[in-house]
Parts: sequence; structure tokens; C-alpha cells
Amino acid sequence: MLFSDLKPAVQDFFIPHIYIEEFKENIFLYTNGDEKQAKEHWTYQGVRTPSCKSIWLVYDNLPIAISNLFIACSVSDILCFCHYYPNWVTSNSSSAFASLGLLPCKEQFLYLRRYFPNAKIHTLFDKTISGHVMDCRVATWQLDLSAKFWFEGNEMKFQCMRKHFKIHCDIFSLHQFERSISKQSGIRTHKPKKPWGTFYQSLNNRVRSNR
Repeated sequence: MLFSDLKPAVQDFFIPHIYIEEFKENIFLYTNGDEKQAKEHWTYQGVRTPSCKSIWLVYDNLPIAISNLFIACSVSDILCFCHYYPNWVTSNSSSAFASLGLLPCKEQFLYLRRYFPNAKIHTLFDKTISGHVMDCRVATWQLDLSAKFWFEGNEMKFQCMRKHFKIHCDIFSLHQFERSISKQSGIRTHKPKKPWGTFYQSLNNRVRSNR
């Protein structure tokens, strides 16, 4: 599966922001200011996403007019999510899309928060326990809190606001985290349908099955 397998509306919105090699490789450039620092590669064999402090960022409106900011760890998940929900990339879209790479950090998020001051935050992290932890990390950045997370047996334990909490891994989520600390971040999470862990895995399987 490649960019060309996405719905036309999705291709139209994102095509100015990708580079397509002659041998069918899609390249997404992560930048820090005007400097290009990292690349995500998408080929028929799969996706290779960088670990970096740069950001891949796409929007089609004034930053102050952006009302929805979608954050993910890879461009491929953003594009596949939009294939399933193309209403987010209609003409005159008020949506922005940012991939932070495999190791998102607080500095990346705070930059986006300042740049899009009126945007509601959406996350597109995977459906694994690590993806749920990333949802919670973004929530703490939004709330200006600090937290530590670690596994112990079948439980996710975390420390926040000088208190210790634990939640069974089977039910751990942003919702359970916010219930534990009695605070709400206003962040909306989006997860692919079972049994897939990422939107890329879900769409890639569907495209391969139809061939």
C-alpha cells in the first residue's frame, strides 16, 4: 500500500507535502524551523519512521483559525486515519496534522500548542499500552503536569501530583488515567478498530485483501 491507494480527497489535501520517488517510495520530511532534519519512508515493504525532535506538519488555513490539531507518531497513521475519516480534510479545512516521530517530547507539543492556540487536541497513537501511555503524556503536557509511568506485572503504575496510582493494563487508557488524577485534559483519542493496532495496519490489510 502507498499514498496512491488513499481516497482522492486525502491525496488532494496532502500531496503538496510529500515527495514520491520514481520507484514508488513516498518520503515525508520532518523539519525544525526551515531546516529539514529527518525523513519518514513509506514503500510497499512498509514504513520507516524516524526518532527525532523535528515535526512533520500540514495545515491549510491560518494557524489561529485551526480548530483541530491531530498528533501522531507517524505520517502513515495520519494519512490512513484520514482515509477512513476524510471529513477532516475537506476544502477550507480547519484541521492541522502533526507527526512527532517515534519518541515524542514535550518541546514538540508545546511548540504546536503555541502555534495553534485555538485548536482542540486529537491523538492518533496506536492501540497498544505504549500508545495509551502516549495519550496520557500528551494530557499531562496539556495540563502542565509531570508524571512517571512504569510497568509492574500486569499493572501500569504512575506517579502524578506527588501521588502513586495503579491500573490494570487491560483497562488502562487516558480516560482511566484522568479519572485517577481527577482532572480532564480535553484531549480526544482516536484508535483503529479491532484487531489492528494502528490505522496503517488496518488500511494496509484492507488494501492487500482487495488485490
